[in-house]
Amino acid sequence: MDAEIYSPFSITTTPYKTVNSQPIPLYVLLPKNLPAGPAPILIHIHGGFLFAGNALYPDWSTSWSRRYNLEHNAIRISANYRLAPEATGLEILSDIRDLLTWVENDLSGYLKSIGSQVTPDVGKVLVYGESAGGYLAIQAGLMRPDLVKAVIASYPMTYIDSPWYAEPGDKHPFGIPTLDKKEILDKYLASMDRGKIVTESDPYARLPLAIAALQNGLFPDILGRGDEVYPARVLAKMSGTEKVPFLFAMHGTEDSAVPVEETRKFTQAWEEKFGKGSVVAEFKEGEHGFDGQVEYEAPWLQNGLNGVTKAWIR
Repeated sequence: MDAEIYSPFSITTTPYKTVNSQPIPLYVLLPKNLPAGPAPILIHIHGGFLFAGNALYPDWSTSWSRRYNLEHNAIRISANYRLAPEATGLEILSDIRDLLTWVENDLSGYLKSIGSQVTPDVGKVLVYGESAGGYLAIQAGLMRPDLVKAVIASYPMTYIDSPWYAEPGDKHPFGIPTLDKKEILDKYLASMDRGKIVTESDPYARLPLAIAALQNGLFPDILGRGDEVYPARVLAKMSGTEKVPFLFAMHGTEDSAVPVEETRKFTQAWEEKFGKGSVVAEFKEGEHGFDGQVEYEAPWLQNGLNGVTKAWIR
């Protein structure tokens, strides 16, 4: 929370739910020049393959997203959630659902309790996430389209039942060599306290768990196989007449961690289901996390954000 990049914000924290007597926190970031009165809401969900990370990890906070946040005087909510393998996919999704409910019902009272004169406008909710957070942002939009007006999904995990996640293979995200499943994942699972939840970590401390699961095709085994866990299945079951948020997706074409082809496929399916104008998808040269160095004024970024702004605020 002391990272310099967050200096334009005043940050407080509170739990939004408790599981097994363990609180799950979120952070409320108020721009320091935010005027009294109603303000739109930007909910940020962090990445980490669903196995790692935390809400305010500074290296995963892009400058363009903070600038966009400040430009629109938005309340930023950055939340932790239960992590795999301690949590299943349905348990993680239940945290996202409860986070949205907290924002809808409890954020206003919380702001009053800390002496803020800012009031959240729950008619203007945007959800943004990268990688696993992009997956959860999409899921948030599909589960609560009545609340979520727009979604930004950066290099999102979408087809988590595809061979990339569900079959053993020669996969080397970021050039990481093949890891010893027995020494890393099996040993961890054998010693894991089933009654304990994990809601945050140093990203790199738990990343080997995710890579071992990926290389051995174990994501469906760990997350579960129910249709609700897989956004492409949720999308396929929809009629196309439902109200959905506007979707802005971006992906680096050299991504070694999350297949860019799957984002192309998912956004095409979204457009086919809900029509032109329901989604903007941008594919640019770069690795996973390519947008960390993107200039805010980049025309392709502004093209997507203009669609987000229209759906979110205007």
